Amino acid sequence: MKNILKLLSLTFILILISCQTKTQTPKVKEAKPVTAKVAEIAPKINDVDATFKLQITAIYDAYNTLKDALVASDAKASVSAANQVLAALDKGDMSLLKKPESHKVWMSQKPILKQNLNKMIGDASLADQRTAFLEVSNSMIVLVENFGTSHELMVQFCPMAADFKGGFWLSTDAAIKNPYFGDKMLTCGSTKRIIK
Repeated sequence: MKNILKLLSLTFILILISCQTKTQTPKVKEAKPVTAKVAEIAPKINDVDATFKLQITAIYDAYNTLKDALVASDAKASVSAANQVLAALDKGDMSLLKKPESHKVWMSQKPILKQNLNKMIGDASLADQRTAFLEVSNSMIVLVENFGTSHELMVQFCPMAADFKGGFWLSTDAAIKNPYFGDKMLTCGSTKRIIK
């Protein structure tokens, strides 16, 4: 009987010890956040006249006001801002462009900008303004990537704009503020490249 008691005591102690032993969770390295590398590009045309570059900067600044109006889903403010972009565009002095490639870029994009800005100014709904803004943005990106501005600009992209064809826009702010959807999808998008 003593042996049985010893055996039961020993068994009980073993069970007790095994229950108290903490199981060690395997150590796993913490994952570091992965950030996509964004290409940094310089303007394509060298030796752009400083005054003309300031004029492109003024056009961009007015464009940025337009983008912010669309982010806020304010159709009336968009009309006012589109008029500001047109006024700045009309001050662009082509005589300051000395290279044939500069003339070609300016003359190919200015009419597209005017046409789409005028669409935004007409009795357009917010949805129509955003559709025209797609083309305004594409032309602005061409101008900025060729001539540069006084700002470092980000080319941002929303894959859901234009019925999932996607849409680009320019911003000085790394934070995504989507002009194609406003508060509905404010942060939908990503920065694709930076123009230095």
